[in-house]
Amino acid sequence: MRALKTAVAIAVLSSLFCAKKQTVKAPVGDQLLWASEKPRPQWAYAEPFASEGTQFFVGMSHKYADEKSSRDDAERDSRLRAVRYLETAAKETFERIVSELGLAGGVFNPSVASRGYAEMISQAVIQNTKVIKLYSEQWKSASTGEVYYLNFAKLIVPDDQVMESFKDYTNRKQKEWGMAKDQIDRVNDVFHEHWESKKAEQELKGKK
Repeated sequence: MRALKTAVAIAVLSSLFCAKKQTVKAPVGDQLLWASEKPRPQWAYAEPFASEGTQFFVGMSHKYADEKSSRDDAERDSRLRAVRYLETAAKETFERIVSELGLAGGVFNPSVASRGYAEMISQAVIQNTKVIKLYSEQWKSASTGEVYYLNFAKLIVPDDQVMESFKDYTNRKQKEWGMAKDQIDRVNDVFHEHWESKKAEQELKGKK
């Protein structure tokens, strides 16, 4: 039952991700009626970034007639972006490992392995991460006259949670993948190296 719930959760998150593109531009012609703070905070424009052992992800809602639904959607979007970011990092790690360890594609498939990781962590990201900031706007549509809300949510994901979740996943999969303990340790080391590299790139961008 838990596996089914996890699969359903990631499927729902995936459908939401595919349906929405991140954009922070104001709707053309629409009128801003109210904002929870002015001007719009800079963090609302941020791509995923890292600082002091923590990853930050910003989610944005669709247009909603009520603020709560908009806020909930922004939080879902921030968690979805965290899952997808982690899935990409895992896939890049697995692709490197295939070449380094000389693994056959039929035995170990990076795409399948990374999707499995995303499915496992989807519930953990939903349950254990924290939205630390919310920003809300109320707009009036120029074309319909309807009032709607847009919300932004800033999510934090600690590095130690990322490392722990990845090691947990690879240890569970060791037998299925037919890897020795030293090979699994190397997979975990490569993920750690790759994660640190991605963080360094993000921190460098943040200073520009």
